[in-house]
Amino acid sequence: MFYELCDEVNELDWAVALQQLIELLQDALKQTNRKIKTLIQSQLKQWIAGLPNYIKAYLPISLCES
Repeated sequence: MFYELCDEVNELDWAVALQQLIELLQDALKQTNRKIKTLIQSQLKQWIAGLPNYIKAYLPISLCES
């Protein structure tokens, strides 16, 4: 199964994958309690702050703002 899907994953644009990951996390945040939501948002902000600017350019604007 891995080998069958390997080509599809290889063709996935990293910027699209990153945007989809962020969207998935945003959707999950809507369904969690306040404590977990705060923890995830804090970790995301730290992670995004450490990314190079050329990668930040691909992220939704609302996530890049401090």
